[in-house]
Amino acid sequence: MAAAAGCNLVKRRVLLGGLSLAALSTNFAPAQSALGVSTTPPPLALPNPQAAKADDTVGPGFTRLTIIRWGDALLPDSPDFSPNPLTPEQAGTQFPYDATLLGVLAPPPSEDNIPRLIMVLANPDAPARMIFPGGVDNPAAAGKLQGGTIINLQFLSGRWVTVDGGYQNRRLTDGTLCQISGPAAAAIGNTVQGVLAPQGGCISPWGTALFGEGDPAPWLTRLATTDYGYNDPTQAPKFGWITEVNPLDPSFIPIKRTALGRFPKAAVAVAVTPDGRPVVFMSHNNPAGFLFRFIAATNATDGTALDSGILAVAQISGNTITWVNLPGDTPTLVGTLAAARTANGSVFDAPGGIAIAPNGTIYLACRGNPGRDSLSTNALNLRANDYNGYILALHAPSGDLTAPHFTGEVAITAGNPATAAGIHYTSGSNGWFKHPRTINLDSLGQLWIGTDSHGDTSETADGLFIMQTGGPSKYLITTAYLAPVGAAIGGAAFDSATHTHFAMVRHPGATPTASFESPATRWPTLSPTMPPQSTVIALVG
Repeated sequence: MAAAAGCNLVKRRVLLGGLSLAALSTNFAPAQSALGVSTTPPPLALPNPQAAKADDTVGPGFTRLTIIRWGDALLPDSPDFSPNPLTPEQAGTQFPYDATLLGVLAPPPSEDNIPRLIMVLANPDAPARMIFPGGVDNPAAAGKLQGGTIINLQFLSGRWVTVDGGYQNRRLTDGTLCQISGPAAAAIGNTVQGVLAPQGGCISPWGTALFGEGDPAPWLTRLATTDYGYNDPTQAPKFGWITEVNPLDPSFIPIKRTALGRFPKAAVAVAVTPDGRPVVFMSHNNPAGFLFRFIAATNATDGTALDSGILAVAQISGNTITWVNLPGDTPTLVGTLAAARTANGSVFDAPGGIAIAPNGTIYLACRGNPGRDSLSTNALNLRANDYNGYILALHAPSGDLTAPHFTGEVAITAGNPATAAGIHYTSGSNGWFKHPRTINLDSLGQLWIGTDSHGDTSETADGLFIMQTGGPSKYLITTAYLAPVGAAIGGAAFDSATHTHFAMVRHPGATPTASFESPATRWPTLSPTMPPQSTVIALVG
């Protein structure tokens, strides 16, 4: 594998930042040393908000580099980017319009000793109004923009760069052949064409990528006229699953794992028990969403470990989470949400990103739910009509992720401390945020929080924020990066050896009233002849 990776490097592309790296105001100075070790900033009782603008903002101590953008080449036959109009051939071979970052993993060393990483991303969306002239949809192209992306990176001249035509470079789209495994496969079929609407996922401890498919219904309707039979109602049960892929093997046929349940997923995180069994946590992509846990029956080294086990839904009582086991029959797995309701599962306020700490703490980002009324609040969903969100910390007893009960606490109630009630940030915090959506822990135990305000950034820009998870600065917030107007953060991943923090800047310019012709910004190029481009960035420092 290592030799093959070296032999298939077609050409190298280096994308320099080329943009303004404007310093943050002193109210947003990052609490980072050059080695990424936290230091405590001076106290600030009321951080000043910074409204989103056309360009991004990078904190002192970091350098922002561009890794890859919408339209950049991935495969050897990728045509030049020409979005007016975008063709299916471009869409299926270039970096897509929208993405969330699942993570990075290192392939086996190659003979040339150049450090390499494999980056894996989910591609959730392809809004016609932002992609196609006049907003006139082209389903054949849109279906190729969504799915998944695997990218070769290599470290050259002191920075990470992409590899055009790299050995593992791959797109998963509406036309990708997939296997279906697990208990429900006999009822719904063993194969299907397409990976649809994955919102997020993760890299597993055994080196595979887990893509959490979202709600397939809008895509099935949109793609009904394409060649993959999506107008056949029997296809619907074949979508909405966890899809597992081996990023190191470009010939690997993705596998949809039905034992983990069928429902629209926002995020996926997985760990392994001391005896080797995978434990998978999944959030339901809904303003009032469930939290699920799957405990595999067999060891992770078994290639079928995710095909049998116990699926459970979280139930809140006070500050206690009880995991209520669900039946393992096909009706439950195909109709998991109905089973969760029957089991009296509790709903969280738009649960999203999940991160698992080594000590067994589960961090859960909740974006906020304006639909929750005052009679249905509880210890872990504190606020009615919540537009701001929060971060939960759920503690497994003695670090046992298979335990039947966890204890929970609200780590951070998000929002502007000047305008939202009940907001408190740890003394010394130099920034604030709302609408947390993606989270990940770095090697220092710091939680990197990406926000998504759905384009409403008049009060403060969406960005990437760092939360301390222990010590005297526990839950202290610092600001690493603020995205341009209309953009959101789609996750973060880390390479500690090079002090590189990767992040996904999603759909810049896509405010609620924006269009292909009139985006709110044309970041990252800021050129009047280029559309805005979703971009993987690297913050180095």
